[in-house]
Amino acid sequence: MNQKPTAPKRRLTMRVAGGLVKHLGLQMYSGAVPAIAELISNAWDAMATTVTITLPLDRAPTEEDQIIVEDDGHGMSFEECNEKYLVIGRDRRREEGDRSRAYQRVRPRRLMSRKGIGKLAGFGIAHRIEVRTVKNRQVTHFALDYDRIVRSGKFVDQYRPELLPDDETRTKEPNGTRITLGNLKLTREITEEHFRSSMARRFTVLGDRNFKVKVNGRLLKREEQLFQFRFPEAKGTWQADDVPGAGTISWWVGFRREPITDEEARGVVVFARSKLAQAPWFFGLSGGVHGQHGMQYLTGEVQADFLDTTEGPDLVATDRGSALWEEPAAAELRKWGEAKLRELLGEWARMRIQEKAKRPVVRQYVELAERLPPNDRRIFQSFVEKITSIPQMDEDKDILDELVRFGYNALTNHHFFEVIRQLNAASPGDRDKIVEILSEWDVMEAVLMAQKVKGRVEIIRKFGQMIESGVPEKPDMQEFLKSHAWLIDPQWEMLVHERRLDTILERQFDGHKTGEDEGRRRTDFFCLAASNQYEVVELKRPGEVVGKEELDQIRDYVFFLREERDKSNYPETRVDRIGGILVYSDMGRGTSELIKSLEQSGIHVRTWMNLLETAERLHREFLDVVKGRAPADDPRIMELDAPDAVQTEV
Repeated sequence: MNQKPTAPKRRLTMRVAGGLVKHLGLQMYSGAVPAIAELISNAWDAMATTVTITLPLDRAPTEEDQIIVEDDGHGMSFEECNEKYLVIGRDRRREEGDRSRAYQRVRPRRLMSRKGIGKLAGFGIAHRIEVRTVKNRQVTHFALDYDRIVRSGKFVDQYRPELLPDDETRTKEPNGTRITLGNLKLTREITEEHFRSSMARRFTVLGDRNFKVKVNGRLLKREEQLFQFRFPEAKGTWQADDVPGAGTISWWVGFRREPITDEEARGVVVFARSKLAQAPWFFGLSGGVHGQHGMQYLTGEVQADFLDTTEGPDLVATDRGSALWEEPAAAELRKWGEAKLRELLGEWARMRIQEKAKRPVVRQYVELAERLPPNDRRIFQSFVEKITSIPQMDEDKDILDELVRFGYNALTNHHFFEVIRQLNAASPGDRDKIVEILSEWDVMEAVLMAQKVKGRVEIIRKFGQMIESGVPEKPDMQEFLKSHAWLIDPQWEMLVHERRLDTILERQFDGHKTGEDEGRRRTDFFCLAASNQYEVVELKRPGEVVGKEELDQIRDYVFFLREERDKSNYPETRVDRIGGILVYSDMGRGTSELIKSLEQSGIHVRTWMNLLETAERLHREFLDVVKGRAPADDPRIMELDAPDAVQTEV
């Protein structure tokens, strides 16, 4: 009896360069979110309605841990695995069309996949990938081993995946695919909050009623946060725009009331075909009048499908973390986005000003100002606009109220006019009446000065926060101190920025520097001047260590100005004092003798904290002197001594 020949054992074959797998998997998808996101998009293309993700969260992964991504899509046959799934770089859309086929009463979907490398994403976080897929009750089950694939040094190698025991068996299970990632490369804890929020930002299809993703049993949702301002205004809506030279897009942008603490959540996400094409960014916008501050509050999304059209160019980078912004169509979108964000940041600033102007205290004084003469009314309106436009006023509403109140009282001085009227009406012989009127004058002056000092102490405190947050010494701190010289020394209130002196020093010292010295010695200074006094102010960034070079630099500036003064042939214009101050946070060793020498020559060396503490102390001492001229039992003076009348911290 003749026996039938034994059928050869079936085999799978992957043809791929080992180094390419290493690049496309390990280097391009190094992170749980981007790696698993590729598996989710594959499930979408497989017409899945539910994707279930199981992974270790809120703890460090162990050697035994696995990550499992399972879907109920149409699955793959053995032939499809061999001829399609295991072909690296296969463009499915070009071969099969732009859309999938209808499946289980779900309408065809636009395919996300295109580059044919998403299957390698698992190698970014695992050494082993097991694929178990069921189609038409047939099981295909195999494993891909990262170390074996990249072991060969050949340019192209044939890698044969490991067929697992239940491969080729029959089952009653429904169609679907399960990807198991084992021997994980992850070592750090993945927090559930970060994983869910980051994953939700990668897809716009999570709201599709026929597509659900569950993470450890919990549904993954796209939840729009509460915004202070949103464009367009209605929650969940998008606005359509035509970008010349590119195509039609839709977008929305929102501004939170408080700064967004997660830096990865700031900026605008760009999607193509409902999938991330550009991680959050600002289209290259860098600052501006309100930009740098407003960017901390901004988030949004743009749908730009023209970046990834099946018949057109693919303008999305391979790792789907960014678009190819140098390409013409993408460049037009970038140009549009930069202009749009600049426009919205300006609108945000304007709307914030309007909202602050609605505060009860601000509105009260604005209404009072309507009764002022036209010129005074315009001055006060301009003052309120300037105060409410300061971004930091959003974080401390009380100081905003105080400054508006002070500005109105300073402008009107109606109480002082009333005292003057009473003084004019009193007879020269009415000694008691005159003493009473002058006492009232002292009280009002003390109250007015207290308001001024309170406002200044609050400004000192805000400036201290700027220093602690490490804002640049130039231009942020320089610009602030140029217009608030009393922060350096209360006696410098009448000093103003003198650009002419800046230019003299820049020409003298910058002109001799080239090459290496130019980068090493920047002229981070500015000059203040009054009729009989010049001061050179040198600021060093908080956290920067300064030493002999910086001390010599401030000395050279001051001594040069003194030498120029002594050459003058006009004694009547001679400036009596030319000094300087160097402000720093950390000083190197071996500088104490040089600092003593500078102090003796009228050049001060102060730390940022010492500068602020001194400014606050001197302002409080001044307040005490003013209060001492008024009766201590006057209710208004007693109110100034209340614990919250003046903040005690810088």
